Amino acid sequence: MWRLLALLGGFTVGWWSLLWLVLPVSWQRISPSAMLLLHIVPPVALTLTLRWWNARKEKKAEAERQQAEAAAEAERVAAREEARRRHNTALEERRQSIACHWLRCTALPVSDEPAWLAETDENCQWLPLERDQLEDDELLAALAEPQREALEALYLSAPGAAWLPVYTEVIPTQSGIEQLAALKSVQQEAAELALDSAGPAVECRFLPGHGDVAERARQALLQMPDCPGLVVLAADAPALPLEDEDDFDAEPDPDLAWRGKPGLAVACLLFLRNGLPCEDIAAHTLPDDAQDPYQPYWEKPLAPHSADWGPVPPSRQPSLAALPVLAELSQPVQGPASSTRAMQLSRQLQPMLDNALVNAALLDYPFSEEDAQPDANRAASLAWLVHNSGDVQVGGARLSALSGALSRHQTEIHPIDQASNTVREWGDNGAAGPALLTALAVTRSHALAAPVLLAQFGHEDAALCVARPPLEEMSS
Repeated sequence: MWRLLALLGGFTVGWWSLLWLVLPVSWQRISPSAMLLLHIVPPVALTLTLRWWNARKEKKAEAERQQAEAAAEAERVAAREEARRRHNTALEERRQSIACHWLRCTALPVSDEPAWLAETDENCQWLPLERDQLEDDELLAALAEPQREALEALYLSAPGAAWLPVYTEVIPTQSGIEQLAALKSVQQEAAELALDSAGPAVECRFLPGHGDVAERARQALLQMPDCPGLVVLAADAPALPLEDEDDFDAEPDPDLAWRGKPGLAVACLLFLRNGLPCEDIAAHTLPDDAQDPYQPYWEKPLAPHSADWGPVPPSRQPSLAALPVLAELSQPVQGPASSTRAMQLSRQLQPMLDNALVNAALLDYPFSEEDAQPDANRAASLAWLVHNSGDVQVGGARLSALSGALSRHQTEIHPIDQASNTVREWGDNGAAGPALLTALAVTRSHALAAPVLLAQFGHEDAALCVARPPLEEMSS
């Protein structure tokens, strides 16, 4: 207001000075009314014009500012949405799991059979051995029979598994060529016995990598997009050769207290991709009158195989599709765990446990507060703990650290009564140890219909993952 009055006064003084002192105006010839208008109208017009011009500039500047703010806001929203998309994509990749549909374990208990063996069913077969059953001191020969029985039982339950590749663990004390040759012979023999005919030629390989078996199996399937699944058959027998029965009962060397007494284990697990379709068998079966028994095999039409099922014939696909999902295994989280003090070890395990729960979709990990879903926090549903922390004299700090990390999520799992320590139950199983741990976690998750935490300790590190029922079953 004062600025407008100052402009009007300045224009008035300037115009009047120009009018009376500079311009040659004959005032005698101008009427009083025209003289009055000549003194008033120009300063007012100039003031209003300047005011309009300034208002127009301010309005244009305000519009440009609003456009810039809108563009900046749109850019921020786009960047935020892109960050949310990347977050959700990374979270979805982290939560990719692999499903175990069948397992069979043959192992030598350290002392008495674990009580949870009574809760297993036909899809989780556990066969404890007796010490007097260990007759052959040669490692590969002693493992051949339980390996053949495991594969035969699998092929009888699901004949389609005979077309899946078989992966095994490397036994450091044996020749790799001899191991694969023995496994190939055992697989062919099991397929012939189960299928009552010559079995298909499948590949027998070593499972690449080291550590968590389920994650390595998942990575192997990612490298074989045309393979619907695979069989992991891990076997080892540190207890062989036994020169005397007293050697088995002898206390282990203190340096080996982490691993336990020498044992024997054969673990067979079947992993399949999620969402495999089951096609109509009749659509791929030729009618009897259309089949010529004298037609050469090279002239017979080839049965089309589904791209999702790979080499598995359509007639064998339902046998695999009918197998239930025993448990889904999440991606493991690995990190250092070298401390021997419970508090320090608990601080090392806590972020690993948090990430393992996120990978298993048991802990919400939202992009922002508005995306949070408190109902997705189901860490308290963990019902069992499977670990290899070692014998009593060395594993106390690890159990205490695990209990401390779990208590932060209101997960009250008793580390003794609600846990399985494979070192105390099954001893040292060498190369078959990781597969035995995985099979035990799947067995307990299937029996309890609840998530199970799997803690696999190494010399200076640890890996945590979760075996859980399918999410749709947990939601219901």
